Amino acid sequence: MIKLILKNNSRSVILGLLLFSGFFSGATYWIGIHQGKNLSPNIHNNKSSNIDIILEHLLNNYVDTLEKIELSENSINTILKNLDPHSSFIPSRKRQRLNESLVGHFGGIGIRFMIYNDTLTVVDVIAGGPSETVNIEKRDRIINIDGENVAGINLKNEDVLKKLKGIVGSPVKLSILKPNKNIEVKNIIRGNIPLKSVPAYSMLNNETGYIKISSFSNSTDVEFRNALKNLLLKNAKNLVLDLRFNGGGYLHQAINIADEFLKENQLIVYTEGAHSERRSFYSKSNGLFEDGKLIILVNSSTASASEIVSGAIQDNGRGKILGRRTFGKGLVQQPLVLPDSSELRITISRYYTPSGKCIQKPYGDSINYENDLFNRIESGELTNHDSLFEKSKFKGGIIPDLYSPIDTLNYNDQVNRIIYDRKWRNFCFNYYERFPYTKHSDIHKFYRGFKIKNKELEEFLKSNYSETKTYDKSTIEDLKWSLKIELSSYYFSDQARYILSTYKDNDVEKALKALSN
Repeated sequence: MIKLILKNNSRSVILGLLLFSGFFSGATYWIGIHQGKNLSPNIHNNKSSNIDIILEHLLNNYVDTLEKIELSENSINTILKNLDPHSSFIPSRKRQRLNESLVGHFGGIGIRFMIYNDTLTVVDVIAGGPSETVNIEKRDRIINIDGENVAGINLKNEDVLKKLKGIVGSPVKLSILKPNKNIEVKNIIRGNIPLKSVPAYSMLNNETGYIKISSFSNSTDVEFRNALKNLLLKNAKNLVLDLRFNGGGYLHQAINIADEFLKENQLIVYTEGAHSERRSFYSKSNGLFEDGKLIILVNSSTASASEIVSGAIQDNGRGKILGRRTFGKGLVQQPLVLPDSSELRITISRYYTPSGKCIQKPYGDSINYENDLFNRIESGELTNHDSLFEKSKFKGGIIPDLYSPIDTLNYNDQVNRIIYDRKWRNFCFNYYERFPYTKHSDIHKFYRGFKIKNKELEEFLKSNYSETKTYDKSTIEDLKWSLKIELSSYYFSDQARYILSTYKDNDVEKALKALSN
């Protein structure tokens, strides 16, 4: 991401939008205007822009009371919406939360939680974190935070985050209901909690490693190298890099990741804009994986920094891209932190793949940018290889070398309706509560050995979705698989869910087949 300074004299473009859009014609222009209130340019400092004058005049004279912050933010957003889809304004109240994934850490107590039966329940504890040091464990219930009851009050996830997050070093007092029904009071000092951008890595077979990157944050290159070194110690000769659903992040991190695969002095990406000179970024020496076979998994949510990595690998002939056409974000934003801690993100340049292609998809007044995914669905692009190569217009994004249609076997509408229901999540955790331990020592043995009887699922469905009398075999099997994935994150870690998913992943299967050939 990257951002720009908004010059005062450019703000005048909003003039006609703020005050005069409601007037009908020159004949009626002055109707309703209070005589004697025409502004003289002499009453304002020469440094004041039209927008400053207008905002001040509105605040002081408008018929109704206006909120200064809201009016200012709306004015900025009106300017930005006429630029490009990725220039944006982030109010100070939202900035910290939105930037956490990029910074790679936050102040907190180090737990993963869920709202189970209207109670804040611990489902995982970060090793070495503040909660582990005071003996908070899986299945603990947090019933009181700093003297405030949080049980049975229709608590929401965002409410929990507001109460548990805070400045590193600040205290928080918790009342914990243990599984044995004892209540313990814990005084915790918030610590620096990492947000992993590499949530999972594993060996897919004896020769092929797998790494999932979910975003490009400040720590991505370090996390990636640690994961890759671990796989190399296990004799990984091939690598599947999963960038699906990765919406991007920092440009320099994308460059660092691509550099691990390329020989010295190969072009990774270059950027250029009307006010930004061309900057070219080249690989350096001694990448960790310059020779092994490489396949990158992408989909329609692979964007920005993820596309830089994919484009560098594709254009340099270093590996293959497998999946579906990527998002198509070829614009670079630069952040400008304003005095009130809000943030302006302005597009300052376009980035180009080594072959000179800007993959930014079309945008403008006649294009419904936000509904592009639905257009891809309706056109058949996600299921039909031929639709990718319609030459009538530029679509943006990176075209995969190896097309893989979206897995229509993933879940049907009926299954999706159930697994995204809170009742299902409660059912999964209730199962874990009844059977909190597994005999399987690792995720691979869990995959092969864990079984659940159909009867248990059928009873759940009957009691919660009685409108449907019968469920076909495939639906039952899909629900059993969903339960298995959910339980893996309770029995092992959140990483287990990603690893287990690879066992029935159509894209991963195709990648392994391509690598074997």
